[in-house]
Amino acid sequence: MKSAVAISYELDDMGDAAAELAATIKENLQFLKNSVGIFFCDADTDGAELTAALKAELGIEIAGMTTLAALDSNGRHEAAIVLNVMTADDCEFSAVVSETLAEGDCSAKITEAYQRASVCHPEETPTMAFAFCPYGMPFSGDQYPNVLSAAAGNAPIIGGIASDDYEYDRARVFLSGREYNDAMVLVCVWGNAKPAFSIRHVTSRFAERIRRVVSAENNIVYKVGDETFIKYLQSFGLKTDVDDPLLAFNSYPMMLTREGGDETPLMRHISGLNQEDGSGAFFGDVPTGTLANICLVNKDDITAACRESMAALINQREGTSYEYSTVFCITCCGRAMILGYDADAEGDILAQMLPKGMTLAGAYCLGEICPALYKDGKASNRFHNCSITMCMI
Repeated sequence: MKSAVAISYELDDMGDAAAELAATIKENLQFLKNSVGIFFCDADTDGAELTAALKAELGIEIAGMTTLAALDSNGRHEAAIVLNVMTADDCEFSAVVSETLAEGDCSAKITEAYQRASVCHPEETPTMAFAFCPYGMPFSGDQYPNVLSAAAGNAPIIGGIASDDYEYDRARVFLSGREYNDAMVLVCVWGNAKPAFSIRHVTSRFAERIRRVVSAENNIVYKVGDETFIKYLQSFGLKTDVDDPLLAFNSYPMMLTREGGDETPLMRHISGLNQEDGSGAFFGDVPTGTLANICLVNKDDITAACRESMAALINQREGTSYEYSTVFCITCCGRAMILGYDADAEGDILAQMLPKGMTLAGAYCLGEICPALYKDGKASNRFHNCSITMCMI
């Protein structure tokens, strides 16, 4: 696998942006038998026009999504477009878009999208997949990795929920001249690639008060231990009568651990509180029986987790003859919010640690998809919040 990354700050003239991006890619990459483009862009970008122009310029499928900020080999960029093109003789790429997920049987539609992506490889398991997902669907973010894992034989998945500038209504996904706010774009990779993954949460404890989730349904938590969820929050000294729970509790995600398992714990952002029944809503599912604890997230924790995740990813190159080419990083918008004026901190660390000769592309998302455990070609794909996730391929 070979790759090249290009960046453009042109958000008004998509023809100029596509020409600039394509010229950089052509200058730095010799195209092999099969290629695909993955891109991340500011929400002001006309991604449909851009990807149509890029497909015409490069002759390949272009898939991606909007983001709060994009990442490349030089760090973090606002109001920018970042394009990563991968090419190989011994890999194939298939890109599809699902039907609308805003209504009907979303599981069946996600499965059907994968089946179309695998039509030329009906008896094979893909090496990995990229999933670019719409925001604001009437189901938990866990649906994406859960359904795709079942359909794709637990192949590893990297991706996330499209984001914008905290307006939550301009998030979109794209595929070669088309844009969607209610469908999933899926890119499957087949062939000789050896993806490696890394994920880190921020796990500083606000208080040692671990309790079991005893009553929950999907992403709604009713009771933790012998208390309602709101009473549980109040036991940490947190004020719960707030106008915007997402903003108020951004720095206080809930960590979920399964007893006896070796998976990375799950992190969950609070998205809403119900004062009448004392329940709390989350962006992802909260399984009954898991152990919960509220964490305090600060800037130092975020940068430390970024360094640890990148180091763990790079270490996986040891002992293998496979030549890794590129890193994809999907990190959380909540982390950017906590970093505040130090918003470039993660991007700077990634740029400093990136091995010479490798490329990097990434995005800030409203939920991250990455294996919590990947071993022997099988992945426990999970939906995460407040996490930094990486894939090296």
